[in-house]
Amino acid sequence: MGLSFRGKAIGFAILGVVLAAAGGGLIPFFKNMIRTTSTSDAFSAWKQAPVPIHMQFYLFAVANPAEVLNGGQPYVIQKGPYTYREYRLKENIEWYENNTVAYDERRWFVFDRNMSVGGEDDVLLSVNVPLVTVATLVKYKSEIVQSLVKDVIEAAGDEGLFVNHTVGEWLWGYEDPLLQDVKKVLERFGIPAPDDHFGFFYGQNNSNDGNYLIYTGQDDPSMTAHLDRWNGMLELPYWSTNSSNMLNGTDGTMFGPYTTRDQTLYLYSTDICRSIYAVYDHDTSSFGIDLLRFVPPPEVFWNSTANPANAGYCTPNCLGSGVLNVSNCQKGAPIIVSQPHFLNSAQKYIDAVQGMHPADEMNTYVDVEPMTGAAFNAQKKLQINIYMQPFPFVDDLKNVRTIIFPLMFVNESAFLDEPNANDFKKLVLNNIRLTYAVQYGLMAIGAVILLTTALISLMRCRAKSEDEMPIMTSSLNDN
Repeated sequence: MGLSFRGKAIGFAILGVVLAAAGGGLIPFFKNMIRTTSTSDAFSAWKQAPVPIHMQFYLFAVANPAEVLNGGQPYVIQKGPYTYREYRLKENIEWYENNTVAYDERRWFVFDRNMSVGGEDDVLLSVNVPLVTVATLVKYKSEIVQSLVKDVIEAAGDEGLFVNHTVGEWLWGYEDPLLQDVKKVLERFGIPAPDDHFGFFYGQNNSNDGNYLIYTGQDDPSMTAHLDRWNGMLELPYWSTNSSNMLNGTDGTMFGPYTTRDQTLYLYSTDICRSIYAVYDHDTSSFGIDLLRFVPPPEVFWNSTANPANAGYCTPNCLGSGVLNVSNCQKGAPIIVSQPHFLNSAQKYIDAVQGMHPADEMNTYVDVEPMTGAAFNAQKKLQINIYMQPFPFVDDLKNVRTIIFPLMFVNESAFLDEPNANDFKKLVLNNIRLTYAVQYGLMAIGAVILLTTALISLMRCRAKSEDEMPIMTSSLNDN
């Protein structure tokens, strides 16, 4: 005995609903493939970056120290790159029921002589950063403190404003006699003293930059990898406004899935002690994987006059566009950060130092795979400078110009290689695309069946109504 049309229609309608529901039911599975969870396909890559990372250092050697001491314009010569292979590993991973995960990320560096212009034992003449730091720290202290510090500086002998050190010492640190002696003086007066070692990245090899607490995206994929806390803090303590102290975005290695060209990507950088943002620049690709390139726009680094949103970074003093005073998060050391060669900075900073040649290729960028939000090709470029000014109680600093003096810049880069590209396509991207296709294919088929069943039912109902309609006749002569 066959089914009636009504029974068949109900059956097809149920089939359509089931197929559409099955397609929709794949959405959570699809999203789970790109979330930060211990069972997600991307977990191992999130835990330890498989893409080769390199840290390249370019140091500025001072070519005319005598002229600078007498108030002349500095002339610096760029030396580099000195390249290190960087390794990262997330440790102490803790998962929480509120869809967050905490971790420390340990980083260590191994020198690569083949990718460097010289060895770590190359000697360079540069600014005596400990000397300038000590002078800055006691600038507004009592005459007694300044006098005692002056005696310590003079006792240091040949440790003047410019000193020679090896590349390895400049980068990873050396024990500084001046800092050791000054520390004793400052501690007598209850003044916080700097560490008795100095290096641009002292203490940062085989260490982490703090504890991160991020969202997994389990309940909201758009929040994947976004920071909730850093070192237990909901906001930073360095700046003068709430907005400037906000922890916005991710750590820059991953963003939320479904990244689009009209999005603004936010990230927090411990190197500059603040959050920044990047906007879409252009499409690109790597080994057959389509990517979107995002770059920080120049206004991110403008001063508060040009960009009022940056008013909170005007501390402890206001500077021109393109430079950021980070002394508040560098234990009082007068460190200023900028883009390499003062790119996108006020022209006065570029003109103040001979040897500055800013170019667009010195900009920071990140290439994002839009479906997963994973950051592949990336270059983070940052210049470290020191704020130098005259100090009457330090002989070598009596006649110098007030200037932002460039010391070095770094290019931290990661580029997708072919083996990792193939693994990503095989293990992640192709599965996502297949799931995506099946998901919407089932939903489309279900919708078509439902629509077709509804149309056929409607047409049959109309036909039946016409067959059952009585034929009405009338005659003028019936009466």
